[in-house]
Amino acid sequence: MKKSLKADLVLIFVTIVWGAGFPATKFALQTITPMYIIALRFFIASSLLAIIFYKKVKEINWTVIKPGLVLSLLLFFVYVFQTIGMQYTTASKSSFYIGLSVLFVPFFSYFYIKTKLQPKIVISTLVAALGLFLLSYTGNDFSFTKGDFLTIMSAVCCAWHLIFTGIFVQKHDAVLLSVIQMTFVCIFGFMAAFMFESMPSGISMVSFGSLLFMAILCTAFAFLAQTVALKYTTATHVAIIFVMEPLFGAITAWILLNEVLGIKGVIGGLLIVFAMLMSELDIKFFEKK
Repeated sequence: MKKSLKADLVLIFVTIVWGAGFPATKFALQTITPMYIIALRFFIASSLLAIIFYKKVKEINWTVIKPGLVLSLLLFFVYVFQTIGMQYTTASKSSFYIGLSVLFVPFFSYFYIKTKLQPKIVISTLVAALGLFLLSYTGNDFSFTKGDFLTIMSAVCCAWHLIFTGIFVQKHDAVLLSVIQMTFVCIFGFMAAFMFESMPSGISMVSFGSLLFMAILCTAFAFLAQTVALKYTTATHVAIIFVMEPLFGAITAWILLNEVLGIKGVIGGLLIVFAMLMSELDIKFFEKK
């Protein structure tokens, strides 16, 4: 099996885990505030990675800290903008805007690192965005709020995080980059939590279990897998695979929260799967002869 195919399979599993993270976050928010969720999940994740890869951690130096700090700042603001934005907009609109990163990545890559914009990539990202819209947007409110703006900023940070991860992982160890990211996001999270929130008390077992799930699978495993996989694929390709996250999120929400997908959601999910297949297939129809 080719390494690129293995990377794709791992990334698909990551999207399933992140999809399950949506209802897990709702359960965690029952008794834990947003900034403390970010701080605690990254504290657990960074500690876990540091223990597992303790021999590699000794190799950390300023050369790898600098790119790790850049990635951690982008990752931290992904979560901050998304969390704050959710207070001023609907969940369905937020899900759509976050997914816009699938459109931002190839175009940011084109202007920043001069990556060629293949016709099939442009078409597949547009199809994926349409599918994501149908899957996520169920309301009739088209007003643009500050919450919408903040959530779009989260998608922008997410796109740049993917691009810079793809660049840095070619020169630096993926494990070290992951450990550094988790550690700095944990520090930033606690700083923000101490400044803006009260210490949570009376954390329920459901919230604590959900926090562990997010920390171990959605954070430690997922970001390490993403960082390693970017050695064998492109940020644009990863972004298109990750657009399936809301599809898996809708499925787990239906199973755990009894949320109904609806006909538009089914059509949107099929379009997302089609967009991913389109990006994988060697389509010659749109290429110049």
